[in-house]
Amino acid sequence: MLAVADAASNDPTYVLGVIRGQIARGDTAGAIARARALVAAGPGAPAAQLALGDALAFAGRYPEAAGVYARAADLSFDEPTMLRLVDALGRAGRAQDAAASLALYLSQNPQSLTGLRLLGHWQVASGDWDKAIETLEGVRRRVGNRDGGVLSDLALAYAGSDDGAIAVRYGNAAYSLAPMSAAAADAYGVALAASGNVGGARQLLDKAVRLAPGDAVIGGHRRQLG
Repeated sequence: MLAVADAASNDPTYVLGVIRGQIARGDTAGAIARARALVAAGPGAPAAQLALGDALAFAGRYPEAAGVYARAADLSFDEPTMLRLVDALGRAGRAQDAAASLALYLSQNPQSLTGLRLLGHWQVASGDWDKAIETLEGVRRRVGNRDGGVLSDLALAYAGSDDGAIAVRYGNAAYSLAPMSAAAADAYGVALAASGNVGGARQLLDKAVRLAPGDAVIGGHRRQLG
């Protein structure tokens, strides 16, 4: 197939498919090399930049991937590019730059549900409870009560703001939607702890740890409970 791709190197769409296939097979070195060649042939093509960024990200080279995604964003700052850029910046330890990129995207797309969900999630992660509640309640009003991620984050936000009763309501709703979700179990456990139900919280947080044993945030919530 790679020989065919070499013969069809003037067909960017075909080459992009080959690069995706290499990434899927774990051939990151080959994918990076082919994507670099594609970018060199068409530096103004956002899809080529994204393919290179994806190959670098798959290889764990997030600082390089972030730079490539930023070039793609300069060409076309759409939602998929924003998500890739923000994720790569965050994984590269550049949280402020990630937040700035998200803020820029939302300034251009203020009604983006995806962008607002991500903003609310980050506000929860940073402990900015009041802003998180404002952001996430706005999203919930638009999407209803069927988005487990939004409900989980609302549970954590209300628990952080010491409103255990509302936190439990949202935590229960999130857990009912996805009882095998580590995030939902964690949020419900944190909400129960905020309401004073330590026994129930311990059961849920133990389950969350079992479902996601390597998650540092969930592990931290369990340790805080004692």
